[in-house]
Amino acid sequence: MAKDIAAYCRVSTLEQKKNGYGIEIQVRDVTLFAQSQGLFIHRFYRDEGASGTRERRRELQRLLRDCRGGRIGRVIIPSLDRLSRDVRLAENLFYQFEQFGVQVVIADMPSYNGKDRKDVMIRQIREAIAEENRKDIIERLWKGRQERVRRGLAPGGNVPYGYQRNGKGLVIFQEEANMVRMIFELAERGQGASQIARALNDKGLERRNGKPWTQRQVTAILQRQALYREGVIRYGEVVGQSGGLTVLEH
Repeated sequence: MAKDIAAYCRVSTLEQKKNGYGIEIQVRDVTLFAQSQGLFIHRFYRDEGASGTRERRRELQRLLRDCRGGRIGRVIIPSLDRLSRDVRLAENLFYQFEQFGVQVVIADMPSYNGKDRKDVMIRQIREAIAEENRKDIIERLWKGRQERVRRGLAPGGNVPYGYQRNGKGLVIFQEEANMVRMIFELAERGQGASQIARALNDKGLERRNGKPWTQRQVTAILQRQALYREGVIRYGEVVGQSGGLTVLEH
């Protein structure tokens, strides 16, 4: 019985935001490549918003299970960095595919032969380059966020409770800010985080995601007192300040 040909595609959250498109371009590329090689892809495995350094990706794990079960005979990937941006992880995955008797085809290395030592060496060099490129991206992102904080701007990432995005910056979101004020008022009366969470829930107030308040969420807000009182923004050891983010009165 002939085994299926599969394709694996991946895009990280950062890549989705930076490039403005999802995974479909990779699906198109591997489909066109397969057609040029006279191959038909039976199954697609797609990990969206998944880091190339994580091994426990849902679709990757499903692909490995199907390979282990003998259902897949060949896997097509658009490029090495779609499989992983970590040399150790990439090599481990290639080893697993080899143990399962699965041939890996790389669209941007069309002549790649996993049994040729020179091809394997070239593959490993490109894996190392992909890992180094990832480190460069992280370093640039880290430095960029530090500079934003020095200028009194939020570093990015999740928006703190009580604020909303306004372009690249933050502004006070009054509906949430009112709950922040209530939390601090109750804390000043001597109530603990669990009591405050219960009080908010009793009033029918919900968190941003529509879920009930918990002790953990209340504690997280109370720990950001410098932000709410003085507009102090932190990113690692870098500290900035913006009076426009002050939610609480002194």
